[in-house]
Amino acid sequence: MAHQVVTAKVREEVGKNRSASLRSEGLVPATIYGDQKDPISVSVNPRDLIPVYRGPLGKNTVISLQVENNGQTSTEEVISYKIDRDPISLEIKHVDFLRVTDKPVRAEVALKLTGSAPGVKLGGMMMQHISRVQIKAVPSKIPAFIEVSLSNLGVNQAIKVSELQNDDYEILTQGNVSIVTVTAKGKVEEETPGQGGKK
Repeated sequence: MAHQVVTAKVREEVGKNRSASLRSEGLVPATIYGDQKDPISVSVNPRDLIPVYRGPLGKNTVISLQVENNGQTSTEEVISYKIDRDPISLEIKHVDFLRVTDKPVRAEVALKLTGSAPGVKLGGMMMQHISRVQIKAVPSKIPAFIEVSLSNLGVNQAIKVSELQNDDYEILTQGNVSIVTVTAKGKVEEETPGQGGKK
C-alpha cells in the first residue's frame, strides 16, 4: 500500500492561545497518539491534508508523517482518527493522528450501492437509510468503501447491516439496521365487494 507523505513539526508550546496563533499562520495543531507511546504535539499545513482526505480512503488513508524536531526528522505511520472542523467554513481546526500498528482500529466507511433493484422496476420506491458504517480492522485492511448489491432487492424488502460480511473487517454498526429498503407505492387496494369480502 502506497502511503501519503505529509510533513509535520513538533510544537513545544500548547494551549488555546498557541493553537490560535498557529491557525493565524495557516497551520493546524495536531496530536499523535497510540501504540503505548507518549503523545506528540505537532503542527501541519492543512493544504497538505486536503488532497489526502479527498482520496479514495479519505480520513482512513495511512499517512507517513515526517516529523521534524530540532533539525532531525522521524517518521510516524498514522491515520487521522479524529478531525475537528469549523462548523461553518469546514476548515480543519485540529487533527488527532493514531499510530498505525498491526492492531485493529475503529473506522467509518462509506457504503456504495451497486446494481438495480428489481423492486424499483416493479414500481416500488427505494430509500437509503444509512450511507456509512462503523468497522474494526487493521489499518491496511480498511476498504475505500463497502459495496451493497441491490440485485435481489424486491418490493417490501430491505438490506440490513448484518448482510455485510467480510473476513477483512468486523462490522460494528448494529446488524438489524436497514441500509436500504424498497416499499410499495400507495396503499394496497381493498378487496372488491362480491369477491368474498364484506363491505
